[in-house]
Amino acid sequence: MHLRQLFGILLQRARLALGVGGAVFLVTVTAFALKTPTYTSTGAIVIDPKGENLAQAQQPQGYVSPADVNAVDTQVEILRSDALAERVVRRLKLYNDPEFNPSQSTRLFGLIPPKAPIANPSPRLVARVASNLLHDMSVHRADQTYVVYVSASSISPQKAATLTNVYMDEYLAKQLDDKIAQVSRANHELGASLEKMRRDAEVAEANVQEYKNAHGLMSAEGATMAEQEVTNLNTQIAAAKAEHAEKAARLAAAESQLRSGGGGQDVGAALGSETIKDLRKREAELSVKLAQLKTDFTDDYPDVKRTQAQLKDVRAEIQTEINRIMSSLKADATAAAGRESSLLASRGQAAGGIASNNQALVGLVGLQQRADAAKAIYDAYLNRAKEVAAEGGIQQADAQISSQAAVPSAPSSPNMKLGAVLALLAGLISASAAIIMAEFWDKHLRSRLDVERELGVAFAGVLPDFRSVKPKNLRGPDAQPQEYLVSHPFSGFSEAFRNLRAFLMVSAHDDDAKLIAITSAGPREGKSLTAFCLARTLALSGSRVCLVDCDLRQRGVSKLIGMRDVGLVEVVQDKIPLSEALVHDPKSNCFVLPAAGKSIPYDLFSNPDTDEVLRDLCNQFDYVILDAPPILGVADARILAGKADRVLYLVQWNKTPLRAAQSAVDILRECGADVVGALLTKVNVKGQARYGYGDSSDYYGYFKNYYIANA
Repeated sequence: MHLRQLFGILLQRARLALGVGGAVFLVTVTAFALKTPTYTSTGAIVIDPKGENLAQAQQPQGYVSPADVNAVDTQVEILRSDALAERVVRRLKLYNDPEFNPSQSTRLFGLIPPKAPIANPSPRLVARVASNLLHDMSVHRADQTYVVYVSASSISPQKAATLTNVYMDEYLAKQLDDKIAQVSRANHELGASLEKMRRDAEVAEANVQEYKNAHGLMSAEGATMAEQEVTNLNTQIAAAKAEHAEKAARLAAAESQLRSGGGGQDVGAALGSETIKDLRKREAELSVKLAQLKTDFTDDYPDVKRTQAQLKDVRAEIQTEINRIMSSLKADATAAAGRESSLLASRGQAAGGIASNNQALVGLVGLQQRADAAKAIYDAYLNRAKEVAAEGGIQQADAQISSQAAVPSAPSSPNMKLGAVLALLAGLISASAAIIMAEFWDKHLRSRLDVERELGVAFAGVLPDFRSVKPKNLRGPDAQPQEYLVSHPFSGFSEAFRNLRAFLMVSAHDDDAKLIAITSAGPREGKSLTAFCLARTLALSGSRVCLVDCDLRQRGVSKLIGMRDVGLVEVVQDKIPLSEALVHDPKSNCFVLPAAGKSIPYDLFSNPDTDEVLRDLCNQFDYVILDAPPILGVADARILAGKADRVLYLVQWNKTPLRAAQSAVDILRECGADVVGALLTKVNVKGQARYGYGDSSDYYGYFKNYYIANA
């Protein structure tokens, strides 16, 4: 989609976008404004790792070694732990605070008082309150330094400062308690002999290596050779199963479609066959030809029999091609099944090697576990012995509070600036979503591409809405579109009908295609005005034209020229001569056969006398235009469409529902009508140009002055 089209869609949906976006913006801003204010207080802790040696002590102040980075990050995670939060909860008895324990709050708008204070909280309650506390706590490190900031938020500024300071105090107390417990455990564990542990670890590792050499448990990248072979086969088997399933599914779907009675016409592989497409195209051409021949001749006519035979042969070829495709699908499914079976057999052979390795691994597991355990125990005791020997003042906390939390003077939330930005972003997203959804659900026709793609009918042109091209100062009789067409022959409005005339001349298959029916899916789509303007355009070009008002209910053309007492009904039923019923249009030299008569006759257009009248008109005129009723509402339109040599189908721009337009086209084709093209009527050329679909109305702005200058 081009930028111009996007801009056009935005303009067309501007009201919807502004409405939805504005509503979401107001709701979001209001939600931020109604939030309860919260206050945030922040304190700072400096971590002081005790593992520094003399070389580290000589580094510049503020330097953090790589080893210390992990140590500081570890302390940050301890500050975020549930255990530390539970210590704070117990110390401040936050389980009695409604802010962190909602069950203690006043209920039912103050009608029921809060519960009594809790003296001995359960561990589950403490854990739940601690989780609520952590939700309002923030712990983060200041870049790559030893400084860690601790923040607490609360609806009370004093409570926020108290929470932060107590949280930092409990962290230091917990760290000291952990160190004391750690020293006690280390002194108890280091009584055993380290030398014995070292010898046990060496012996266990040697036993593992000897066992591997004796049983041939060679491996690469953590897996034995047999395991790698089975892994590769499993990958190939998975692909073969997928291929087999796919081809079997395609075969089953095709067989199901055959059983359904469609004769294979809807088989997916057949639908994609170019040969079948060509044969079906030939079948359609022969069907159309046969329908046309049957219209003019009986079934015994030689051309009719020859065409029927050709149609039968083409259908037989289609069925033969479908049978060939079904045979190909069966062969593909059989080949895929064979490949899958072969791979499964190979995997069974390779699995035997794994079984023997697995039997040997049973003995290796115990040896490896003993070796790992012995080495881990030895390393742990050795490292612990070094730490205890190197550290002296282990009973001192490795952190200190560098900045106590102060009582905040202003709330930290809600942040109205951030709220406004988020509200604006939400409004823009909502407006965009509304435009996308509106465009997605908009099932109207607006362009040449829409007509050709959705209706499958040739595009005959664009007829502008007269109000969108009419000069602003135009008054009097010329303000009517049918009069403006004559008085301004070089205007853009007149040029649209000359383009339609050129389309009819190009689309004519032979000189006898004189009878042209104009219809639409529903009423009020510009059908009568289009028929009258087209008749005048053809007459002004020198053609002999007769316009017949066949809409016996609305009589749109008859109203445009003024109602008459004699018309089509009287010519057919009362045998009044055509010369007395035809109305001459002196401005264009065309003739109009109005739909006069006070009543609507029953099934007028199935009357053979009507066919005789139409033949007489075709003998007298170059073009006979039938202003037919809407195809979806009146049966007369179907009869007229079948009788006409050509049918022009009108669709109102951005108005006619897509399903209605498609249904009307289907009905016309069922009637055997030759729908030569579809017209977009009542097109707002300025609105159409905003969409940028590439139709002729897109360029109205370029030719506007050109048309007016020569009008």
